[in-house]
Amino acid sequence: MTSNDNLTTEVQWFLGNSESQKGPYSTEVVRKGILDGKLHARIKALRVGSDSWIPLNEIPDFAEVFASATATTVRWFLGNPGAMKGPYETKEVQRGITGGRISPLQQAVQEGSANWTLISEIPEFVDACINAPTKGWGDTGKKTAQKILEEFRQTDFKNEIIPLDANNYQTLVKDVMFWVVLILGVAPLIIASFQDITIQFLGMLFFFAMFWGGLLRGVVLKSNDKIPLPVAAFFFTGIIGMPLLLYVYSWHPEFYLTMPEHQNFILRFVGSILHTGIWEELCKILPVIAYLIWKRQDAQPLMVILIGVFSGLGFAAFENIAYGERSINLTILLGLEGVKQTGAEGLIAGIAQGTQAAMINVMLRSLSLVFAHALWTGIFAYYLTRAVQSGTRWYVLCFLGLAVPAVLHGTYNWFQSVQPAFAALIIAFSFVLFYGYLTKLRQGSQ
Repeated sequence: MTSNDNLTTEVQWFLGNSESQKGPYSTEVVRKGILDGKLHARIKALRVGSDSWIPLNEIPDFAEVFASATATTVRWFLGNPGAMKGPYETKEVQRGITGGRISPLQQAVQEGSANWTLISEIPEFVDACINAPTKGWGDTGKKTAQKILEEFRQTDFKNEIIPLDANNYQTLVKDVMFWVVLILGVAPLIIASFQDITIQFLGMLFFFAMFWGGLLRGVVLKSNDKIPLPVAAFFFTGIIGMPLLLYVYSWHPEFYLTMPEHQNFILRFVGSILHTGIWEELCKILPVIAYLIWKRQDAQPLMVILIGVFSGLGFAAFENIAYGERSINLTILLGLEGVKQTGAEGLIAGIAQGTQAAMINVMLRSLSLVFAHALWTGIFAYYLTRAVQSGTRWYVLCFLGLAVPAVLHGTYNWFQSVQPAFAALIIAFSFVLFYGYLTKLRQGSQ
């Protein structure tokens, strides 16, 4: 249908919309287009001289034509309920199938129905489907299948699935962070595989302490020194140093011994430094002193600090065993206290509270406090190696070696009882000092 059909002076119509339109056409030409199935009800029309675009089936001149056409013509929608095209007459669909424009695998629904069916299963289109060209759906599917099979045949699955070869294997083995992540992710799972809960508990404590040792040695200290001496310091402080410290505590006056737990927060602060800070740092520094006496001027500065770090880790790991037992006892006490208050419900609530507190305490002491003890003893070791290297200001450097970590240690403990958030800042500041001392030591040796 073209605008050349417009040969009358009757009412004329534009078809389309305000942006894209065809015509004008006469009323008879439009009616004929409807009857021939070339125009459907959703097409809009504009009467010449008007400014309103209206669907054809809402225009009185054409509504009756659509009514009579629908009564005699079966129409079909193609696609699916969410995205359909049409309606199309039966002959239009048949021509589309035989012409290869419509796939027999599409779905269709008769106008006025809700039953979507494959075109190849609709009786009106069976013959057309038989005569339909396979190009466009059958051949395409076959070619696609062949392409997929060819891709599978050409793929080296060993190379795609296992990314290791001689070159990147060597790179992987030498990558420190690869081992850090691998060990951190896998080792706790291996430890947890043991049936004995005591082995699990001790394994976790020692693992995280040793993990921090390896991390500080490889990443922070960047030391290539052999590990046996630091590991020996780890166990010496835990097995010999701590019992020795407890023996020394047994000689302390009651007032001095209990100062870190005094109700007066000022006395508690002083006691945390002058008792806990000083004596625990003295206990942890023993392996460092032993190494310096043994090696004297031949002592390697990084090895001195590394021994101090591992000694601090050993102290924290073995101390955590005692704190773990305290957490268990606290859980039992909270459960018993709950029984006294509300019976069985109180027992459950008390045990739950104690268990949660124990979990937090163990995680805190395993992950952060071992790190803190390593830093404080490492700082002490730094000052001692400075004293040995310089040969001067021996008393001042030894005094600072004890005073700085003792103040940091005691202040941390005090803040834990006052405001734990500030305690975290003390550990952060301790690491800043440790890293600064380490940098200064390296620069002085160059």
